[in-house]
Amino acid sequence: MKNRADFLGKYQKFSVSKLKKFTFTLPLIIVIIAVCVIIGVGATTGDYTNGVNIGIDFQGGTMLTVTLGQDLIDNYDSHVAKITDAIESQRDANGNHVTVSYIQKMFESGAANDTDAAVVFRYKNVSDNDVTINELNQKIIAAVDALYPDIINDEVNFITYESIGATAAQDLLSKASIAVAVSTVLILIYIVFRFTPVSAFAAVLALVHDVIMMFALTVICRVQINTSFVAAIITIIAYSINNTIIIFDRCREYMKPLKGVRNVDYDAIGDMSVRENMRRSIFTTATTMVTVIFLAILGSASIREFCVPIILGLLAGVYSSVFLATPMWAAFSRVQDKIKEKHSKTVSYASALADEDGEQIVPMEKNDGKDDDDDTGFAPKNVAKKNGQQKGKTIYKYSKKNTTFKKKK
Repeated sequence: MKNRADFLGKYQKFSVSKLKKFTFTLPLIIVIIAVCVIIGVGATTGDYTNGVNIGIDFQGGTMLTVTLGQDLIDNYDSHVAKITDAIESQRDANGNHVTVSYIQKMFESGAANDTDAAVVFRYKNVSDNDVTINELNQKIIAAVDALYPDIINDEVNFITYESIGATAAQDLLSKASIAVAVSTVLILIYIVFRFTPVSAFAAVLALVHDVIMMFALTVICRVQINTSFVAAIITIIAYSINNTIIIFDRCREYMKPLKGVRNVDYDAIGDMSVRENMRRSIFTTATTMVTVIFLAILGSASIREFCVPIILGLLAGVYSSVFLATPMWAAFSRVQDKIKEKHSKTVSYASALADEDGEQIVPMEKNDGKDDDDDTGFAPKNVAKKNGQQKGKTIYKYSKKNTTFKKKK
């Protein structure tokens, strides 16, 4: 009971605003690590696209899958070496040959028995002509087939390939970018109408963080970036914004009684909103992640390529909703208040500003014509608020009351 009481006491004092220097630095560190991975792999292979690990969906190329079963598990290195030599030895009509840029196992390391064990070879197309690409792929398949004369092709189709041209890849990449951009804009419009422009700006920045973190973590984990990755991004955008909206909704409830109040403690409001929704955010993310983790473990390679970015995106989403969105909302709200305060001091043609001594300047009052120096019939008049006496009409009164948000007990 004592440990539980200590935990609850520390939890009630938990403040994301006090941790913002660390929480905003961690994503930057992850991005730097991803950039180092891209540079390292690119410098090693001579092609920096290999560092990003872009799939043929977006880059164009061919994926050749060779299924050899248990023999591949027992002699993996020898099989990969001779198949790679067979692929790279083939040339098209112009003398161009392909270079294997990516090799992937399609079985679990250390598996005792797997009849479906396969290896995938990926290489770029050497031509933009689909006919030339197809002819070269047929030569490659024949060369790999000649390495295994004991396998009867009629019984086992152990060589398959998938090829995508550069034009189709570029078209797919542009459509995927449009899909991500449109979904983000629609979310922005919804939050502007549902909450405030400040909340929308903070929420969209949190979504941008989620996408960048998904990309960086995917590069670090060496997961292929293809159409499944784009589907995972859209899924995470829709899922992550839900946690952020719930926290912002609690912030809005706390802000309702403070409408028009100056110098509001937005950090305190954000901290309380996060504490009250922390358990919900963690539990919903954890239950979703359990299902996705089992899919990644038990599913096929294509399912795994979708599930792993989802897992990384879930982690990035809960991190941004809890640790990034509310500090940004608090900072933007303070900036908005300063802008409003600056503009409120410039009112219509007859503004009245209060100085430190309480002197107020009121609108120009009409002269009875006794002042011959002013032929407009109007003269400015200063009215001093002293000893409880005030003359004239006050349009604007400056208040120096410092109101700090405090939760009611």
